[in-house]
Amino acid sequence: MNEPGDLDNLLSKLCRAAGNFKRDPCDLYRLAALKAARKIVQALETPQEGSLLRGLSPVRILCVRVAVDLDIFNTLTERNRPASLKELAGVKNADPAFAAERVLRVLTGLGYIIEHEVREYAANAMTRYMSDPGAVAVLKFQYVLIVHDLSKPHVSINPMSIRFDVCMPLYSKAPEYFRERGFQTPLESNQGLFQYVENTEESMWSLMSKKHEETDEFYIHMLTWLVDEDMIWNISTPGRLIFEDLPHVLDGWNPSSGIECQAIDLFGLQPVPGARAYYMKFVLHDWADRQCHQILQRLKEAMKKGYSKLLNEEVILADMEAEPIPSLGDWMMLAIHCGMERTQSHWERLLTVAGCRVMKFWKPPSPGQQSIIEAELA
Repeated sequence: MNEPGDLDNLLSKLCRAAGNFKRDPCDLYRLAALKAARKIVQALETPQEGSLLRGLSPVRILCVRVAVDLDIFNTLTERNRPASLKELAGVKNADPAFAAERVLRVLTGLGYIIEHEVREYAANAMTRYMSDPGAVAVLKFQYVLIVHDLSKPHVSINPMSIRFDVCMPLYSKAPEYFRERGFQTPLESNQGLFQYVENTEESMWSLMSKKHEETDEFYIHMLTWLVDEDMIWNISTPGRLIFEDLPHVLDGWNPSSGIECQAIDLFGLQPVPGARAYYMKFVLHDWADRQCHQILQRLKEAMKKGYSKLLNEEVILADMEAEPIPSLGDWMMLAIHCGMERTQSHWERLLTVAGCRVMKFWKPPSPGQQSIIEAELA
């Protein structure tokens, strides 16, 4: 817990940031106010409280996981009115004492639902988010990996079940994995935490290619991230737009008019030489530096000096006070792919070693969001 003087300073910063956001409700001011508010929480929290809350984080995930199984989020959202404990428990014939005293209590404390009256609950923005198909796709993008029993049929994948059933085993084995390897960053993509836990040398991508049904939401989510309708200009400009991806992703897909499809192996020959621009979104963060150099070498072979551009869309980590979500995402990339999120200096070093010259980092006003790294052949 900080000194009272520190708290006064933090409160002043929050008031300024909140005032800016009130006058101009843009993301830049919103995130500044949010960061200031988090620092106040940290200042008021004792070390013991902070340590205990973070140590109990897996229990938070567990309760949200059970809430999904109880269909609490969908039920509250669809009814659009407060629901009693008995009503919510009755959806899945759950024991009311279990549903109320163990699950709903945690959900209200975490802000996932509202406690309208004693044993009466209502939806809020977070509840609706947890029941929205688009938001579900976002969660599935982050947590749909590989179900451990590859022979077991699965009709649907729930985002929170994946978070708990797949990611938690990876994270729980991480201390053991890094102790055995002397706390070294894995350099080979087939020797990471995912392979250690799954007892395989195959990559996540290789296993996903064999499990189309379980990974549909992953592809749907990735497609929704590829388009920002507010940013589409000059659609009549002449040229060719070629969408490249793994063969099993493109299989059976009929693209819109004007879009060509091309199966590709990132580590193989680039089939479209001399393009004006090669655009990659969230590709290189899946790989360690060594594999990134191999991917970039193939692109270099196809690029035309003085003409071709490499446009790489990625998150750029701040050198100081990095945002929590991309920092945690870095660990997710490490656990799943041996990949990583990178700072600006790391990106510049990576591309320079690969024989490219960074022309500009195109960053949004809000920190911690994806940027465009423009590069060309050196």
